[in-house]
Amino acid sequence: MVFTCVDIAFFHCDRLLLAKRSHYPRKSWWVIGGRMVAGENPIETAQRKASEEAQLHNLASERFQYVGVYSTSFALREQAPIHHGSHSVNLTYQVALSEPETHLIQLTSHEYDCHYQWIQLEQINELIDANSPLDQALLQIVQDLRIS
Repeated sequence: MVFTCVDIAFFHCDRLLLAKRSHYPRKSWWVIGGRMVAGENPIETAQRKASEEAQLHNLASERFQYVGVYSTSFALREQAPIHHGSHSVNLTYQVALSEPETHLIQLTSHEYDCHYQWIQLEQINELIDANSPLDQALLQIVQDLRIS
């Protein structure tokens, strides 16, 4: 089964927020995001995920700028049987944060290991494995961002 996710690339100045996820299917560095709920539109999902997972509440819909759509396949998943893997289609948005907003971020411990960092885009290669398809997907998102 293919499920739909919405991912959010938060950035401040020339830095991107990456968080270390604590569960499969992506148990590594990624942007904030997750599955859509039936009846939500993508922006509503993005707003919900920003609020639930990063404690960034009431972000106006016009702040979410569309980046692209990405298809990701995962060898493992959290649900049994984990080796059946999963596949998602990810609608990705970017949101510029103010300096005060960057200090409000608190990641949920049930999704993330609470370790996150702001990285300059050119530093992404230090965190990823160029041979990993999922890291290649993250790299593609980074390349598609329009950060000025």
